[in-house]
Amino acid sequence: MRSAALSLFALLFCGCLVAHEEPAVRGMPRDDRSAPVSAVWVGHATVLIRIGNRTVLTDPNLAGAILVVPRETPASLEPRELPPIDVAILSHMHLDHFDAPTLRRLGPRPLVVYPKGGEAYDDEILQPRKRSLSPWESVETAGLRITAVPARHQGGRYGVDALWNHACTGYVIEGFGHRIFFAGDTGYDARLFHEIADRFPGIEIAFIPIAPGKKEGGVDRWGHANPRQALDIFTDVGARYMVPIHFEAYYSRGTDHGGPRRELETAVHSRRLEDRVFALHTGERIVLASAGPVVMH
Repeated sequence: MRSAALSLFALLFCGCLVAHEEPAVRGMPRDDRSAPVSAVWVGHATVLIRIGNRTVLTDPNLAGAILVVPRETPASLEPRELPPIDVAILSHMHLDHFDAPTLRRLGPRPLVVYPKGGEAYDDEILQPRKRSLSPWESVETAGLRITAVPARHQGGRYGVDALWNHACTGYVIEGFGHRIFFAGDTGYDARLFHEIADRFPGIEIAFIPIAPGKKEGGVDRWGHANPRQALDIFTDVGARYMVPIHFEAYYSRGTDHGGPRRELETAVHSRRLEDRVFALHTGERIVLASAGPVVMH
């Protein structure tokens, strides 16, 4: 059992059910399953993505708190409301991105994919099907190809272990003729994101974190992009559309809760990206329809 002291250190550092019949999912009605790609922003870095007839859950965390710190905006779904998950992807092992109780509630069905080095925390991943990936490695399952791509962030799980554990990654998800980029948690590095674009042209939609990055001119020591850098990532990877993530759930106590959203809106307007960047509210979904993206409440 890891010590409470490590858990408390992790909290400070991070400021950085299977059924035979699929249940109706709040925010993703049954008739949406005919859409090629749709996604519900469950909150923070948790996105419920539907590709064809497959379902991917990113960075599963439906918890109401990280240790003793309550979540500022509740997750839009409870574990019992999730559909059967085919793949669960973990960008890294920090407590705000990998909540072990949430993962356990998914049952044995999903393949759990996580970065190389995450094996150190295998005792918290109880699913029988799991696979760690180094950058540029891929795994295929359920008609999907999941490829780990580089990210610039801290590894570990409890803060101090980041000194020797560097497990963190983003992912490109491919299947049914579609290509999606999930950045996980990352700072800005033009070289990395241009290489992703070179290897994976034609990304349709990118899920990119926008907080709690430093203000313009500040030093990003922990690997968190700010809203303007998130737009740089979006441009560098060559995606057609972007959905921002990783804001309005944690980190804003004592600061401006709505600041990242407003800063993003200003940057989007200045770059004339209003028809390509969709800042959802928790629980909203985006559908990539043939006529273009549709946001549904």
